Amino acid sequence: MAELLGQHRYQLDTKGRVALPAKFREPYSDGVYLTLGEDGCLYAFPRVEWDRRREELRSQGAAGQVARARARMFFGNAERVDLDGQGRLVIPQKLRSQVGLGRDAVVIGVSDWLEIWPSSMWDRYEQQHAGAYTGGTLDPQHG
Repeated sequence: MAELLGQHRYQLDTKGRVALPAKFREPYSDGVYLTLGEDGCLYAFPRVEWDRRREELRSQGAAGQVARARARMFFGNAERVDLDGQGRLVIPQKLRSQVGLGRDAVVIGVSDWLEIWPSSMWDRYEQQHAGAYTGGTLDPQHG
C-alpha cells in the first residue's frame, strides 16, 4: 500500500464530497471506512488498515467499560463508502456534523490512513503542536 502523506486543503461541494488526490485513490479502491476520529477529526481508513484496527479492538474484547466505550464510538460512528468515478469521497452528513465540517477541509496523510479536519480546527491544532514538535518536546511516550 502506498504511504499516505502530506496536507491538502479542499472545499467540499454541496453534496459533501471531497476529491482525493490521484496518489491517494489506489489505497481506497476497496472502499473507504470513515469513522469519528479523536481530537476533532474524521478517520478515513483503507480496507487493510480498517481490518487491522478492527482486529485490534476485537482483541481488547468487551471486558472493561473503557474498551466497550471505545468500540462503541469507533464502530457505532463508522460508515463504509466508495470513491466515485472522479475519485470523490462523499462524507455522510452525520459525520460532517459531529466534527463541525463545513465547506473548508484539510486532509492529512498519517502514513496508513487519512484524517479529515475542518480547516479552522486543523489550523488551531497545528499551531498548538508545531512549536513542541519542531523543538523536539512533543514526545509520544509522555502524552
